[in-house]
Amino acid sequence: MSSPAHDISYLDRNKIDIGKWDHCIRKATNGLIYARSFYLDIMAKNWSALILNDYEAVMPLTWNRKYGISYLYQPAFIAQLGLFSPIQQDVKIFENFLLQLSSHFRFCEIHLNYGNPSLDNPVRANYILDLEKPYPALRKNYKKRLVENLLESSLFELQYMHSVDYQNTIRLYKNEYGKRFSHTRQSDYQHFEILCTRLQENNMIFAREVRDKTGDILNASIFFRDENRIYNMMSVTPAAGREKRAHFYLLDQLILEFSSNKIVLDLEGSEIPGIAEFYRKFGTVNQPYPFLKFNHLPFPLKLFK
Repeated sequence: MSSPAHDISYLDRNKIDIGKWDHCIRKATNGLIYARSFYLDIMAKNWSALILNDYEAVMPLTWNRKYGISYLYQPAFIAQLGLFSPIQQDVKIFENFLLQLSSHFRFCEIHLNYGNPSLDNPVRANYILDLEKPYPALRKNYKKRLVENLLESSLFELQYMHSVDYQNTIRLYKNEYGKRFSHTRQSDYQHFEILCTRLQENNMIFAREVRDKTGDILNASIFFRDENRIYNMMSVTPAAGREKRAHFYLLDQLILEFSSNKIVLDLEGSEIPGIAEFYRKFGTVNQPYPFLKFNHLPFPLKLFK
């Protein structure tokens, strides 16, 4: 990628060639499900894009408007966006994309993706586990405390089950964590449910549950899937499940189910130390992604958030 910056075009959503767009995302070395056109259509309030030449590289731009000002924001249930390309990314081209981005928007708080240079931007953690090895080899990398937790869970006769009841998992999640994650709005959950339906039509979603011997749900989790990754999108563990280590058990059984497959389990990151430590127990690798933030608004608009 050595093309000059003037080959980068800004296109509104209605001018984007969706066939070429999705082909670029699928073939990108850093392609992620969040950047598929249907995903953005459902979860982003608005989106446009920067595109290099004939879709050699693309950058989705999720935006909203407040007080007449258009700004870039990170939609709910979209962990990473940024620049995607089938070709190894060149830092100069990436910088040209950022220059173009800042010429169209003067306020920005977005996540880039793990394949983008961090430059001077802060990075956020994202924990992944390559499932290509057989299960015994993967389990050897479990932390000692996790092995102990799994021994504890084995005392409760837990059942690992397939499910297609996405609506129930979403409802349980809202009831259990809604107040804690108050930034996620009711409309975000509604759009997420629509997204689940769309993904089900394309066989890109599955759900798993852990129940006790009486049939009570101890953990319910929703995972998205593309050609390269399994995405840990939503997981809820009621109090009874926490006592019985149900989430430990579910992820262990998921790893067993998909081990020896050429796919990556993306547990998504967390800046909450306890959650990050939970993911690290499974022998995961941190694959961080940059956080891009700038505010070029004049005073007093600079105070706007």
